[in-house]
Parts: sequence; C-alpha cells; structure tokens
Amino acid sequence: MSVNERIGETQTKDSLPIDLTAFQKMQDAFCESNRVYAVCFDTSCHEISRFSGDETQELFIRQYASVEMEQSLVASLSGDGLENIVSMDVEAPFLQLCGVAIRDDEEQLLGVMLVFAVVEELLSGEDVLPEGVRVTKNETFQNAVALMEILLKYYFYERFRGERLISRLEEKELSGNEMKQLLRKNEMMTAILKRMESDSDFSKVAEDILGDVGGFLDLGNASLLRLNPDESTVDMISEWTGRGSRSLMLRFIGIKKETLPFFTGRPYTISSDAILPENFQDYFIGYDITAGVFLPLFVNEKLGMYLCFTMTEVPKKWSVEEVKLLNDIKLILQNILVRRVTKNSLASSYAALDAILENAGCGICVNDVAARTMLFTNEMFQEMFSNLSDRQDFEKMLLCGKSFEEDIKEYYAEQKKGWYHVSFSSIRWVDGRMVQLSTLNDITEIKNYQKQIEEQAVTDFLTGLYNRMRFEKDLKETVRDAVRSGEQGTFIYLDLDDFKDINDGLGHTVGDEFIQKTAVALQMISRGKASVYRLGGDEFAILIPASSHEHKDSIINTIHNRFGELWHLKDGEYFCSASMGVVSFPKDGTKAEMLMQRADIAMYAAKQNGKNKIEYYSESDAKESVHRLDLERAMRQAVAEGCKEFEVYYQPFIKAEGQKDVCMGAEALVRWNSKEFGMIMPGEFIPLAEYLGMIVPIGEHVLFEACRRCKFWNDFGHPEYSVSVNLSVVQLVTGNIIDTVEQALKDSGLYANNLTLEVTETVATHDAEKIVEILGKLRSLGVHLALDDFGTGYSSLARLRELPVDELKIDKCFIDKVGKDEFSDTFVDTVSTLAKSISLRVVAEGVERDIQAEKLKAMHVDYIQGFYYDKPLSQKDFEDKYLQ
Repeated sequence: MSVNERIGETQTKDSLPIDLTAFQKMQDAFCESNRVYAVCFDTSCHEISRFSGDETQELFIRQYASVEMEQSLVASLSGDGLENIVSMDVEAPFLQLCGVAIRDDEEQLLGVMLVFAVVEELLSGEDVLPEGVRVTKNETFQNAVALMEILLKYYFYERFRGERLISRLEEKELSGNEMKQLLRKNEMMTAILKRMESDSDFSKVAEDILGDVGGFLDLGNASLLRLNPDESTVDMISEWTGRGSRSLMLRFIGIKKETLPFFTGRPYTISSDAILPENFQDYFIGYDITAGVFLPLFVNEKLGMYLCFTMTEVPKKWSVEEVKLLNDIKLILQNILVRRVTKNSLASSYAALDAILENAGCGICVNDVAARTMLFTNEMFQEMFSNLSDRQDFEKMLLCGKSFEEDIKEYYAEQKKGWYHVSFSSIRWVDGRMVQLSTLNDITEIKNYQKQIEEQAVTDFLTGLYNRMRFEKDLKETVRDAVRSGEQGTFIYLDLDDFKDINDGLGHTVGDEFIQKTAVALQMISRGKASVYRLGGDEFAILIPASSHEHKDSIINTIHNRFGELWHLKDGEYFCSASMGVVSFPKDGTKAEMLMQRADIAMYAAKQNGKNKIEYYSESDAKESVHRLDLERAMRQAVAEGCKEFEVYYQPFIKAEGQKDVCMGAEALVRWNSKEFGMIMPGEFIPLAEYLGMIVPIGEHVLFEACRRCKFWNDFGHPEYSVSVNLSVVQLVTGNIIDTVEQALKDSGLYANNLTLEVTETVATHDAEKIVEILGKLRSLGVHLALDDFGTGYSSLARLRELPVDELKIDKCFIDKVGKDEFSDTFVDTVSTLAKSISLRVVAEGVERDIQAEKLKAMHVDYIQGFYYDKPLSQKDFEDKYLQ
C-alpha cells in the first residue's frame, strides 16, 4: 500500500495520524525559510504534497528535472542499502537535487521528498533566473536536507509507528502507558519543530527546546554551555530544571573550561552504573549528578557549545531510544545555530555585530560597493592603516570595486611598509543589503622572511656571495648592455689549484675558512668595479661590466698577485694558487652559455701551463691541459675494458630516531683506481667523464654493482637496507636511463623500493620539462628519488613542487654551522619542516660532530650521513662492519 493510500485511508477515520494540510504547511514553511523547493512522492511517483513554490518557479525548476529523474531517485532509495539521502545531477549546473527517504518504523520505503536548490556559488554570469526564484548557499542547502531527514522521521516514522501500536493495541490489548508515551513524544517533537521558526533569541529558543526534552524524559537538568572568546572560560546561556532540582545558571558564569571534564569536543553518555574517571567523579559529586549525556555543538567546524542533560538524586540508565532522541535534538539545535549565524540572527543589533567583529582576530572592514560607502572598520583595521595616506589608498581601491575585478591576494601599505593578506566575500548586512566584507591579516614578517629566503636562493651560504644562479642571470644582462653600448666587458673564471690538498689535509672546516677568505679577498680587489660570485666548490666568477673595462688589467693582475702570496690558515701559513680563464664579450661571444664554456676552456689551458696562471681565450689555445688529455686517454681505456678500474665505495646513512644509531643502508660512491694514476677521487674525474659522455657507462657500472650488493644485504639479514646511487644530468638527458634502471633491478632481483636515485640541483639548469618527465618515469618503476646537495645554488621552494622527488639531502654547507648559530639551526629546521609537510624524507649529509647529530635528531630529520658515523668504505670494509 502506498503512502498516499495509507494517508488517504487514515483520513477517512476519526483519528488522523497524518494531516495533509498541516504537512503541506510544514513543507512550505520549511522551503521558504531555507530558500529551497520541495515536493513529496509515494513509491509509485504519485504526488503526496504539492510543489512548494508558485507556478512560475515550479515550471522553471521542473524543466531541468524530468519524471525519469524522479523515478530514478525513488528507485535508488528502494534498494537494500537503506540510504536516506541520495543526490542526482541535473541538466542545469546551478541546480542541485536531493531525495530524502520516508520510511516506516520497519525501515520500509513509503515515499520520497525531493528537495531542489538554486545554488549561488554555481551560478555563472550567463545564467538568467526568473524574478523571485529562490537562491541559497550550498552549505545552507546541505543543512536543509539533513534537517528534512529529521523532520520526515518525526512526521512519518513516529506516526506510522503509532498507527502500528494502535493496531497492536486492538489485537493484544497493549498497555496504555506505551501509547501515551508515544503520543507525548509526538507532541514534544511537534512543539520543537514549531520552535525552529521562532524569531526569539537563540538562547530562548534553546531554553524552550531544553524544556520540551527535559520534561519529556523527566530529567533533573538540561542546559546549554557556551565557550567564551578567550577559549578558557564557559558560560551557561540556557537552562531548564526539573522538579526538585536547583538552577546552576549563576554557578556557570565564567567557569574555567578545565573544570569541565567533558568539554573536549567528544560526546559522552554516562549512566549511573558507569565506572567514572576521577575528574568525572569529582564533577558529578560537585553538582549532585547521577547520570548525564553531554553533546558538543560546533560553529564553523570549531567547538562552540555543549548540550548537557543530567539526572539528579535518582539513578538513571540511558536507553538507546533516549540517546538517539538527544542526538536528534542536538542536530536540530546545531541546524538552528548554523542558520542563525548565517543570517546574522545572533547579531541582532549593530552593537552586537560590532562586538563580534572587534574580536575577530584580524583586520575587518565592510563597504557597500553599490553605494560606494564604508560601513564598518574594526580597531585592528584602524591600527593596520594608522597612516591616513595608506588608509585612503586602500579605501579608494575598495570603493571603486577593484577587488571584484582583480584577484587581489596581498596588499602593501607603502607608508607603514606593511604587507597584508586580503580576502573578500559578499555577506548580507544587518539591514538586509548585500555588502563586501574584507578581512586582512598582517603578513609583514612572513613577507620579510620570504624575501630573505628568496635572497638565500641566489646567495652562497658559506661566503655570502651571489651563487651560480644569480651569476648566469647577471652575465646575460651584462652582455646585453655591452652589446648595446658597443664596448667590451670581461668574465674571469677562477679555479683554486690546491684547494683539494687544503680541504683533505686540514679538514673541511679549514677548507671552508679558506673559501671565505678567498671570497673576501676577491671582493676587496673588485669593490666598486666588478661583481664576485661563487659558482660552487672552489670555483669563482668575476664579472667586469663594460663601464669598468679600463680596470680589467688591474683587477686581473691584483688577483693573480694575491694568489702568489701565502694564506694564514689554522695557525699556519699555506700556499694556494688559482688558475684564471678570461673571456671578453661580445668579442668572444654574446651567449652566456658559450662564454662560460670558453672561459672554462681558457681556465683548463691555464692549468695545463702550470699553477697560478692566466689564460685568455683564443681559438688556437682552446685545448685541454696535458694532464686532462692523459686522464681522458686513461679513462677511455678503462671504460673500454668494462669499467673494472671504477670501484664502488659505500658510506652508511643512519636513521635519526631514538638513542641507538641504526644503519639503514648506504650511498654508493665511485672511486677510480687507475692502473696508471692510482686512486683518483670523483671530484677530479667525474666532470671529465660528464664532459666526454663517459659518465653513462661508468654510471651504469656503479648502478648495476650497487643493486647487486644491496640485494645481497637484503638476502643476508638486512631486508631494511637500501642503496642510493647518484645520477648525473648527463645520464638523465642522454641514453635510455629508464631501461637501464629497469634492467639493473631485473638482473639483480633488488626490490625497487630499496633503490634511491640521487640527482643534484644542477638539473634545475637544464630542460626542466624533459627532466621532470624522465624523473616521473623513473619513479613509476617504484624507485625513490632524492634531490642531492639541496640549497647549494639552484634550489627554491617552488622547485620542490615541480620535481617528483621523495627525499631531500641538505648540503653540508648548511649542516656545518648547525649547533653554532641560530640562523643555521632555523634554516635547517625550516627546510625539514617544509619537507615533512609535503611528505619528503630529509637526509643531512656532511655531519662531522656530535653536536650536529644531536641537533639534527631534534629537528626530526630522517637520516644522517657523514664522517661522524663513517667515511666511504670499500665493499669489503662496509660489509665486514655493517652486515653482521
């Protein structure tokens, strides 16, 4: 039997469980207050109620909702899933449609209420609505649908249950108490639903509803507590007390939140037979409570209030039906609260609204765009724009409607030198008109820090000089200026000859000190006439613009003479010369890349002629040094013989958690044990190998060997070990690195997630789109990707979003001063925090002291690597030490 038939049948009797006229009024009032439309159908798609809206509105809405859609919604709610709310897409993108099920007390579908809404956020400038069509917010629509579910339950579910009880009463002479209780419950819910449309203050509406529920359940006390703006104290704003119970209203004024054990944002249902924690026990004794239900209410997803239903004097065990009822009451009050906040009903006067906006925690101003008038500014806004000129400029922007035409996110107050993040939204003002609400947050410190970080991205951390990234930019601009002026500029490429000996013999700390002294000396010599850059490692660039061309020889000779002198390092004096390659522009080229290449050729020619030499680029001298040619010959021979001379060393990386240092694997590092030259470190032969294209076979040799050894570690007691292998840019952009890695995994049997491929930040200077594509394909194999030497010249926060990496390796130059100065600690901690926020692992490399290790552990880096734990070890030494 359909709902229509059952309702029709009941209307022929003297007792009418469902009054269709009253139901239609309820539906119309609901739609009017929530600015939606609705119509009710039975399971045969026959109308139970009329469309809530006039004829024009009905024609407009129903042109987008066909009979087939309505039938489909009914069919969707008829399944076994027992869903109560189903949504459906319609032809108009701005129109939303939901079906709400009507079920009897046995969960059988009796009918469906279709709820329609024209959603403001989904309207475009091309949509044309008939006059008078209701428009609502998406959030209001969703709340309305949820509330409709509750309404229908108590208009149909309980009434049909009453119908069944009457039938049972006739058949089994059911006791009158249950029937009276059901009737009382229906009366109570009817009263509560009527109160939802009351214009009274929220606290008065809440008090009346608490009275309805408290009286029905015969409670001792029912109250509503509100968290104050200070978030540390609580006030009682509504209360109902049962017979014989005392009011608690005066005791709950500014009460400390910490004294209320239930004020946690979670619901609590506590019967008299429950075992109470000590804090709840003290609270119950202090207020003579024997049982209680405490339910949180949220405002804008933030805990704002608590509903409290308590018994006093007599014990109480809460039934499932009672708890369910109290949760329904909570949903009703929550809905009323959200609607009141949305409609500014809580701000019943300008004074009340002023109090709310003054305590909003940000600058706020309200203006009428149409009338071009300012309506309100809070005290914080006035402080932000204390300068009259700044305020006039900002208000001028608002009143001319610029904020609607442009996507303004940040605003700079020029006189106060303050940065503000600005957001705009349209709201309904207390007098009913639509206005623009602007909220401003002071981000001056953030912008200053961002500027510092951006400066850091182009600044060498060790010396304070500009780095390679900034040099390449300045070189292009300086060459362009020289071409325009028709004069000559000069680029000097300087490489320290003996730095490796100092760095290895005296240690990295002394090596860093020498790099710093070199930077200071070059700046002193070039001051006011040229710019000095650290390109990386022991390489520097001096850029002399065309305007200082007359000083070129003086600068070059002074630098050459300085490197002919001794340097005072670590209580001793040491000699370290420098080789310089010099190019002129536009004579030697007009492209930055070409000039750098030719300066490099000239510099190597200088090294070929001995230490502390100067070589000017010329076509006839564009050849490499004898040693470099010998290395090239030896390298080609070694590669042709299967790369057997290239040995793989392993430096362990340690998990930075807990008190015990645990090895989690190693980085594979190549050494060239040349039969002609002996052991050659990678810093000497890797650049040559990349230049000659031999880095590809050498890299493949290292990759295959490292994968084989890691598989051996995994199989013999250390399945957690992984291995990291460095990939050069040359390997990435030449050859088929994807197939190579895939073959290495296949041949070795190593699990892909135990292999990490490291790329340096130099990838940022190549074809970014191609590099990202290649890295993405590598990652799809299941291997991890790491960004090595992070922060040494090419990194920026934006690049972390572009490169598909899983791990950051913070360069040694950032780690060296960890534990020594606050800036280093803050910088490393900030990078670590940023990496964690975007799910990147963090490795600190170059750790040499225990204070560095302890500080880094406190910063929650994932792994630590460096001489503090171990130097790179041969395969045998590593496995003897770490494979036990």
